[in-house]
Amino acid sequence: MGFEPRNELERTLAAAVHDPSRRKEFYEELQCSEIYTLHMGGDAPGEDGILQEKMKVRLPSVEIAGKTYLPVFTSLPMLQNFIDREMRYLSMNAIDLFGLVRGSDVWLNPGGEFGKEFSASEIESLLDGSLLGVPESYTVDCETQVMLGSPSTVPNDLLNELAEVFDKLPNVMLAYNAHYYNPATGEPPHTLIAVEAKGNWEQVVRAASLRSSSAHVPEPPVDFLRLDGTSGFETYFESNCEPFYQKHRRQSLYAR
Repeated sequence: MGFEPRNELERTLAAAVHDPSRRKEFYEELQCSEIYTLHMGGDAPGEDGILQEKMKVRLPSVEIAGKTYLPVFTSLPMLQNFIDREMRYLSMNAIDLFGLVRGSDVWLNPGGEFGKEFSASEIESLLDGSLLGVPESYTVDCETQVMLGSPSTVPNDLLNELAEVFDKLPNVMLAYNAHYYNPATGEPPHTLIAVEAKGNWEQVVRAASLRSSSAHVPEPPVDFLRLDGTSGFETYFESNCEPFYQKHRRQSLYAR
């Protein structure tokens, strides 16, 4: 019986193994995905299954070809196939887990039909963004005059792609599209995506930038702005724009 992917991460992993040109798609999916590992001891998660800050856990190791790795898995069934008795496990976002174990080598799906080795240096490159290119960031001075407006051509291809990414990121609440011009940067007017998101903003920008790099954008480049109550742009978007993406209302908020 052939391998049957249980989720999008396993689908993209299998595709990348067969076709190296699809590795970017796998890395993009990995950043948004939950992965699993065994919980060998230490502090137990609460009833909600969430580890609190400063909790300590002991993770397992496995030896493959004479080298020690932390085993992680793309799904719970994949983990269950690896063990021969009932054991506790943990699940968390892949990038968060890699940040927790940085400096260690990791093996994804040991014993599985499709797996991957992550060296400590590759994990570091994923964490700092250098593996796939780091999105540039800058801070807008409070006295800088910028211009915002509706785009003359709605970038539907881009918005559809981003809506799929945001659906996979539980910390993204809603997103707007606008036409933006900041004379201080020297760039021409271009596309701005304003996102209301909690938690890890770098994860949001990294995943969104990867997807937007392959989408058709009538007015490039694409900038991302965080709406966190301190940007100074919240009132403009709330008063003048309809979000193209909103959790639980996705199908009615963007066009295909």
